Amino acid sequence: MSTRSTPSGTLLTLDRGIRVLEEIARGSGLCTARSIGSTLKINQGTIYQILRTLQNSGYVHRLPGGRYRLGARIAYLVDGYQIQAAPPQAIIDHLHALHIATDETVYAALALGSTIAIVASHESTKRLRVGSFEAGFAQKPHATASGKAFLAFCDDSEIESYFEDRELEVSTVNTITDWDVLNREFEQIRQQGIAFDREESDTGIVGIGAVIIGSHGEPVGAYASAMPVARFENSCESVSADLLKAADDASRALRYRGVYPPTETGPRNPKKPFVSR
Repeated sequence: MSTRSTPSGTLLTLDRGIRVLEEIARGSGLCTARSIGSTLKINQGTIYQILRTLQNSGYVHRLPGGRYRLGARIAYLVDGYQIQAAPPQAIIDHLHALHIATDETVYAALALGSTIAIVASHESTKRLRVGSFEAGFAQKPHATASGKAFLAFCDDSEIESYFEDRELEVSTVNTITDWDVLNREFEQIRQQGIAFDREESDTGIVGIGAVIIGSHGEPVGAYASAMPVARFENSCESVSADLLKAADDASRALRYRGVYPPTETGPRNPKKPFVSR
């Protein structure tokens, strides 16, 4: 894993602790202090301090041979997240129907506080596929189909609030990093109802997304499909239609009664999708 930049205003020690936890989670009980330090490019003294702190708090457990796995205290965080992030059953039901209709990798992403995170997903059974998208994963929304589908229907103040302390970070050579270009794309999404990720979040993978609207006409999330570039041209039209139907059905289930997709944006809901950080 390459080193990642630390945004200004971030506590470096906490950032490193989080990265260590993530590495232990990926390692499935095989990580050692040496392997973690080597992967994250953090010196061993710091790694041992972080591991001792996490172990004393119950977030990691030391196994024989100096290997580490996640500790029991992680379950407390997982339970809390699941309670807060549990999507309405209608979101899950229509996602399942979308998966049957497309047999592509599909997922639902919802606005959770200051992030747009995946809450449920289904992987394609086709031979050439892109893999699964894990619940809780929050990508750069300006580069993903789900993120762009959601943001396009937020009002300007909500978008400004979200990007107040964030940059239009680069994931691939196709990632949009110019505000004027991104705003023009938002306008196209509002007109068509469909958002595209043209290898902007991951090379070789294309995404298609459609917004989910809540009872007050506010965007609450999006459905999206991800597929290899090789399948996009032949599948784009049918998958787009399936996404629009699923997102419309889910919006109706959430008691949205307006035109889908909405023909205008604006501050319609006192509970904005992004809350203070």
